[in-house]
Amino acid sequence: MIFSPKKLLLGAAVLFSGFSGLALADDCEQGPWQDVTSTGASTGGPYCATKWKSGTVITGVEVWANDKTVRAIQFYFSDGTNSQQWGKPDGNKHARMDWDSAVDQIGQIKTWGNGKGQSLGRVYIRTKSGKELDVGKDTSGQDTFETNVASGVMLGAFGTAGDVIDSLGFIFLKSKIEKITVSDIVFDETPEALNAQQEGLDTVILDYADHTNDHPEANETFTFGKSETRTATKKYSTTATHTFGWSNAIELSGKILDLGASSTTTLSYGYSNAQTEESSTENSVTLTYTVATMLKPGQRVFCRATAMGGKYKGDYSSNINIWLEDGDTFTFTERGTMEQVNWSKASSVCQDKDFDPVTGPTEGKKRRAIKFLA
Repeated sequence: MIFSPKKLLLGAAVLFSGFSGLALADDCEQGPWQDVTSTGASTGGPYCATKWKSGTVITGVEVWANDKTVRAIQFYFSDGTNSQQWGKPDGNKHARMDWDSAVDQIGQIKTWGNGKGQSLGRVYIRTKSGKELDVGKDTSGQDTFETNVASGVMLGAFGTAGDVIDSLGFIFLKSKIEKITVSDIVFDETPEALNAQQEGLDTVILDYADHTNDHPEANETFTFGKSETRTATKKYSTTATHTFGWSNAIELSGKILDLGASSTTTLSYGYSNAQTEESSTENSVTLTYTVATMLKPGQRVFCRATAMGGKYKGDYSSNINIWLEDGDTFTFTERGTMEQVNWSKASSVCQDKDFDPVTGPTEGKKRRAIKFLA
């Protein structure tokens, strides 16, 4: 949406207009917002504080003022960065307010002119949780201009400034979010490279037995086996869910890397056959193994159960798609991280000689000697 007409009324809430010649001009001219207004005068140079195209929102405001006007302003973003300071940060009044956009949004903003049509006089911001910022001159008897905060998610701020803040307006996401999806996922690493390095893959010893048939005359059938439970997880992390306060499930699609079973007892990396995935999954995996061995009197046997366990943590690029309740959408690129833990099926074997050592985790299993009692 492009905002027009291009005019500014002194000391009143008015429609925001152009920022020609600025590097961020387009960012503040058009986006997922509506009913944008500002308060103040048309003097001073234009400024624009927004990073909405990268999925970053404003989560902090700092204001300096004296008894006549707002002197300076600065904004803080959800990615930990801050804007430059506009105006001169002096005066006898100063405050800063920060909020967590994941759990708190803006509930109300009111602004006033300086009473002479020359600059911004006062700004008041309140979050839905009750935090407040109120900095500026005594505005008793002056007109109050209230900003339409819409969804409460502050995407940016704009205005004009010189030695003081001549004007100020805010940009808010125009509608509540209906859903967030992640598409066009591309991982930094390929399955081929990970498989070649055996990255994060280990053979894990689940159990071990050293058993001798101590009966002097009778044969023995020695059974080695049991079931154990492990947890398989897969989780995608993206800052967009925190930034926009989204706690519901997210659907992902693209060239999705997966650490899965290439056969019954081994794991390998590949691309998932599923077109979409949930952002977080957790499942119980039962590892069952059993083997029976016939032992003659005095015969000794060594048994071992193993499974392949895999742990992966890798980065990817993607598109984040924000679907609004009013039917509009907007998209930005974002980096993310996927973490996965998975298990192959278990296998067990018994043999006459002891086993060679296995490199990697052993799950703390101690050797156990089992005697047959007739």
